[in-house]
Amino acid sequence: MPRQTTNIFQLFQSFSWSTFLDINEWEEYIKIVNTEEYILKRDQDFFIIKFYDYQKSNNSLLARENYITLNVHKNLNILDFINYWANEDRNTFGYNFNGINIFKKIIGGISNIKVSSEYRNEIQIRGGSLLIKPEKLNELQNESNLINKKVSSSKFSLSNYLVNQAKFTFLNKRTKRTTSSVKGDFEFLIHRFNLMTKNEKKDFLNYLSEDDVNSLGLLFDGMIKKEVFNKDYLKKLDEYFIKEKLDKIIKNGKEILLLKKDDINSQEAKELIRRLFNDNIGQLETVWQRFFENYLLYLFFSYKKIIPKVELKDLDNLDKKYPDFIGVNHYDGIDVIEIKTHLKNILVWDGSHNNFAFSSEMSKAIIQTINYMDAISDDKIRKSKNKKDLLAYLNIDENLYRPKGIIIISSLSKICKNQNKLSENQKKLLIKDFTKLRNSISNIQVFTFDEILSIAERYTENFKN
Repeated sequence: MPRQTTNIFQLFQSFSWSTFLDINEWEEYIKIVNTEEYILKRDQDFFIIKFYDYQKSNNSLLARENYITLNVHKNLNILDFINYWANEDRNTFGYNFNGINIFKKIIGGISNIKVSSEYRNEIQIRGGSLLIKPEKLNELQNESNLINKKVSSSKFSLSNYLVNQAKFTFLNKRTKRTTSSVKGDFEFLIHRFNLMTKNEKKDFLNYLSEDDVNSLGLLFDGMIKKEVFNKDYLKKLDEYFIKEKLDKIIKNGKEILLLKKDDINSQEAKELIRRLFNDNIGQLETVWQRFFENYLLYLFFSYKKIIPKVELKDLDNLDKKYPDFIGVNHYDGIDVIEIKTHLKNILVWDGSHNNFAFSSEMSKAIIQTINYMDAISDDKIRKSKNKKDLLAYLNIDENLYRPKGIIIISSLSKICKNQNKLSENQKKLLIKDFTKLRNSISNIQVFTFDEILSIAERYTENFKN
């Protein structure tokens, strides 16, 4: 008789409840006395093992329903399998439940396992039985145990976290914060969130609270800054935030450029504005102001801070008491930024002098911007908080009193009224005079809306290359 089989019988003989057993080492079986209930028996080339619980309270053996039956080939060491499946308590030969329940869920409804090194495949299901090689069974058992440990650890971590939260809520008692999660905990949640069923923002927000979103933002921000992610992923982030984000911004800007009238009450205009800003806006100039409020930092790469609508005082000659934006650039300079619309003309044709001159809209925009610049230079910022916000981003305080101006107005097809009716010579002169006139304004830069979008477009092209 093989030595390992003898060891099995010695094991059962050592149990305190062995008196319940009929142990026949010669015929190779172990059964319950006076019954035909076998715990172990030989069936041709396999040893069949069933599990029973010894009930100490009433001194009896109890067969459990839905227990898995093990069939171990005679050439294998049965003890290797008993050590995993059997409870270590000498008072019972029941399941070691730590990993078995997970194991049962993995194999899903299989109640009979046959283990042999002679199978062609590592693992297969045949006629309701799981046929498996011992090495593969060992892998499956280890994986079951690992899953069980992770589940137990996650339950403990969640319980600990919620208890500590309750301590703070009810007792104002804050405990030391520690990272109690283990490697792999994130994989489950992330895998669930990456399911193909989530196609829109709302599909994610169905499962995320505002605190969840804020916490994820802080986590990813820290991980990006500390370069926890690999370089390939960080490169993808660059591509998204620089190229893909800009592509979307440029597309939105070009759609606004297609609006042909200052009156934006048409159904088409309303639908565009609602789609871009999720809001109802009544004026075209306000549309552009909202566009730049959202995207100015993407379109002007030299700014470290943009502050909208800083109210100024002693501007009795102006209807509007604040510039659209004040930008703090990376050279610690202050820019006053004024936004008009793409339909405003910059130049008018002066037939008496056979050249172009600034239009009334452009002249008003220049005077308005100069007045804002002068008010800032004279320290006429109405709210001290706005001034503190600006100074917080300046290394040199004196630069607050030396602002420059930027006017964004018109488009290349609207520089002059009835531009499409100009002769070829006039069109050439238009470009020349436009360049000359806008370069002649001291401390003020003039851009058309499509020039701003073109600068961003060229930037993305350079990035792609």
